Amino acid sequence: MDISVSKISFWAILFFIFGVGLASFVLIPFYVYLPIFLLFLIFWLARANFSLKKLGPFLIILFSLTFFILGIFRYQVSRPEIDSNYLAFYNGSSVIFQGQITEEPDERFDKIKLTIGQLTLNDLNLQGNVLVNVPLYSGYQYGDLLEVECKLQEPGLIGQFDYHEYLARDNIYSTCYWPKIKILEPDQGSIIYSSILSFKHQTKDLIDFIFPEPQGSFISALTLGLKRQVPQEIRDWFALSGTAHILAISGLHISILTKLIMIFFITVLAIPRQKAFWPTLIIISLFVILAGAPASAIRAAIMGLALIYAEKVGRPHSGMRLIVLAAAVMLLINPQLLKSDIGFQLSFMAVLGLHFLGPRLNHYFAKIPDFRFLPMRAYLTATLSAQIFVLPLVLYYFGNLSLIAPLVNILILPVIPLIMLLGFLFALSGLIYLGLAKIIFWPLWILLTYVILLVKAAASIPYLSFVFSGFPFIGVIFLYLLIIFWLKKYAIKTS
Repeated sequence: MDISVSKISFWAILFFIFGVGLASFVLIPFYVYLPIFLLFLIFWLARANFSLKKLGPFLIILFSLTFFILGIFRYQVSRPEIDSNYLAFYNGSSVIFQGQITEEPDERFDKIKLTIGQLTLNDLNLQGNVLVNVPLYSGYQYGDLLEVECKLQEPGLIGQFDYHEYLARDNIYSTCYWPKIKILEPDQGSIIYSSILSFKHQTKDLIDFIFPEPQGSFISALTLGLKRQVPQEIRDWFALSGTAHILAISGLHISILTKLIMIFFITVLAIPRQKAFWPTLIIISLFVILAGAPASAIRAAIMGLALIYAEKVGRPHSGMRLIVLAAAVMLLINPQLLKSDIGFQLSFMAVLGLHFLGPRLNHYFAKIPDFRFLPMRAYLTATLSAQIFVLPLVLYYFGNLSLIAPLVNILILPVIPLIMLLGFLFALSGLIYLGLAKIIFWPLWILLTYVILLVKAAASIPYLSFVFSGFPFIGVIFLYLLIIFWLKKYAIKTS
């Protein structure tokens, strides 16, 4: 049996993810797992004669179970014991604390959410973060050092949504509404991150100055991640047409976008595959920076780039190992992502879809032409493979199913890389010379208008969109079993 280091490490890392997943959903004390592991190890040692034939399976199982236990342990130690060293210990009380805004303020329609960390209370340094809700136009910025007076609350359920688990992924266990705030020292954050946010805000001001609506809010959502500034009517159009992922800097969007940009460079611009990885890396990196470098976008970009890097070095079969490794490293840093971060789940499944389904769909769609300037088959397979793999999760979390979504995505997604390239050029040229930005505005406006009109037309067609209320988790499992069955059936037929 092949006992290569790569095979042993792959299964070990995969079982680390399984361990994190089990601990995320099943609350079993850690000390229960350890005796089971030791008993299994003793059993194997008692029956093994250490021949090379039996050593292979033994090593794979040994390392897999070891990393499985480590995954469980890593998740359980990430759940803090709330004591007097945590701000959440004071939930339910009115307190005055000091802290720094550690993330870009999240502006909504009716309020702004501030993530505040590096907390002190009565000169005592505290762990954890707090989410503070303030009125619009409050003027607080990333890096401001604040003194906050408010009543702390524990996040709870919002309908069926577990707000506590959602915030816990960011080490937030307290919320605060409409506090009294005094700025102690402004702009105390990272110079690099402050520069990234400054570039983002200058680009937003330039868009507001030049673009009319709704093209302005659409390009802001597409490049800057400002989805909530898109009018509700237009967001409904995208939801009904099955293209809502385009508006969000989401795991699904970035995963598909990474693949499409790679196809664009290889097919349209005729750049060799080995060299196309580097401009793709630059474009995705600029995209993440322009969006303000949110953690969710960084994670999704890493997964998408891991897949196309495997293609770049000519080893597409190693793509699965790189995807699993990237996911495991992220879970090692923050194991609560697996359960609480929908973007992480979508990006992981989208990249798996591109890896497993892409080549198979390319086989089925062999008769669809790939033109030089319009690689229809490549765009179609990339789009469908990712969307099929995330469909069960989309139904579970959002309950939206659009029958016209595949067609609309095929017509829209080929122009998205071009919109992104023009968007970057628009942002950079606006900082250099406004007249150049106005020249780039026209082709960009035409493409944005094309997308908006197409989405509006698709959303207006009746009886093609369905909303499921409370899609069951067992349904998610059933759909993924069907996908796996189809993959295995295809492998048997073509082997």
